[in-house]
Amino acid sequence: MNRRLGGVWVVFRRELATVRRTPGYAVLAVGLLVVLGGLVAVGGGGATGFVPAVVDLLLPTEVLVPLLAVVLGYRALFADAASGELGVIRTYPVSAAGYVVGVLLARTAALVVLVGGPFALVGAYVWLTAAPDTGIFATHSGVDSPVLFLRFLALVVPFGAAYLSLSAAVSTIATTRRSAFALGLLALLAGVLGGDLAVLRSLSAGASPSGIAGSLALSPNGAFRGLVFEHVIGVSFGPEGGFVDTGRAVASLVGWTVVGGVAAVAAIALGPRVDVAVEHLRARLDR
Repeated sequence: MNRRLGGVWVVFRRELATVRRTPGYAVLAVGLLVVLGGLVAVGGGGATGFVPAVVDLLLPTEVLVPLLAVVLGYRALFADAASGELGVIRTYPVSAAGYVVGVLLARTAALVVLVGGPFALVGAYVWLTAAPDTGIFATHSGVDSPVLFLRFLALVVPFGAAYLSLSAAVSTIATTRRSAFALGLLALLAGVLGGDLAVLRSLSAGASPSGIAGSLALSPNGAFRGLVFEHVIGVSFGPEGGFVDTGRAVASLVGWTVVGGVAAVAAIALGPRVDVAVEHLRARLDR
């Protein structure tokens, strides 16, 4: 293992240990399981099939998964900077990029467990309680299948990872824990509501509804929703698609994740230089 990968591995293990020592994350996972299980039970999806369960869970997922991802990410990079540990970490053979990658990989692994676990348990509940024909693996349209729920679960993870990366990035410009929370909340609201509000504004301004699918995929929520309709809900009703361009939607989720990571690396790498420049400017003004 070369020095760069070794540095990333050290940061990754350290961050996983930090997550394990935070019991509040486990409490959030249990709360997510209770909410998801309650929604499926009350909505009747658990007794009907996997696709009806996905329909019941889609809207809450668009709010709850980003919320949990932001909780995981809003202090991921801020805490080390605020405590002074970042300066100590940077004395090890790890670059700013390696540090950010290690932190985000560890937090993403935690996201897979804390979010994927409750969804997987809900899927198992649907498997046990749904009608007998639900257990058939879909080979043609019109058949409910656990494969479709697995597709839904596979889309939930990159959806949450996008918000995790963005919230970690905005935390690098926070100066206090309160400001880190406020910036994380702002990122959450902008992602959850911003894309849909922009689409509604375009429609009210006279934009063609046929062109909305392309615009919808630009936001994380729009991309996730479109992929779910395209590859989970729509598949059970027929081969007709067109809800969203799959390539554009996937590129949107990956792009937001990469943008958050790059922004975080830039802030970590350039932060000390900016501070030095500010101090020089203050010294000149004081003369």
